[in-house]
Amino acid sequence: MKTTFASAQRPSGRGFTLVELLVVIVIIAILASLAVPVTNIVMKRANEVRTKAVLKDLQVAIGHFRTEYNRFPVDLTGSSGGDDIDPIITNDSNSLVSVLMAMVDPNSGGPNLNPRGIKFIDLAIAKNGQSFGIVDTSGGSGGGNVRLIDIWGQPYHIYFDTNLDNRIENPDAQNIDQRISSRAPQYLPASTAVQCLGPDKIINTKDDIVSWR
Repeated sequence: MKTTFASAQRPSGRGFTLVELLVVIVIIAILASLAVPVTNIVMKRANEVRTKAVLKDLQVAIGHFRTEYNRFPVDLTGSSGGDDIDPIITNDSNSLVSVLMAMVDPNSGGPNLNPRGIKFIDLAIAKNGQSFGIVDTSGGSGGGNVRLIDIWGQPYHIYFDTNLDNRIENPDAQNIDQRISSRAPQYLPASTAVQCLGPDKIINTKDDIVSWR
């Protein structure tokens, strides 16, 4: 009876040993290290999809603008007719985004490129004024131009076939990645093309996100 009583009082379980705890920690660390690359790949893909959507929206908006006004939403005063104009950068040095969003200041003194006040594109406000959306440089006063920035806080580059020869010089021909530049045709058969600089924020590198490939 004494033996039975003693056995009943002995704890039926035991705690983890130090070795077992270390094994568990190592397993968790291995799983975490495997999860990080997968998470990065998913995030990269999500950013590419979101960016591609903006590129497409810009192309569609510019196409609708041309259908409505029979011209591009840029001021071509002073440009030569022989070559396409330099790419328009979606910063506040020009009115491109403001024109497409019908946010042109009527008192700016420049040409009113959207006299009917048609909103051709709807863009989100950039988070904290730093990424993915429009930034009102007037601080809400309504004056000046707005700029459009990507997920990495950089403006987009937009190419136009302003000489109307149905082609645009292919930026890929200047890409520093020879795997891209060596396969790139000299011209793109398009009236509009849009380029995002990608995570490295440098133009014509392999991580650029573009509308033509």
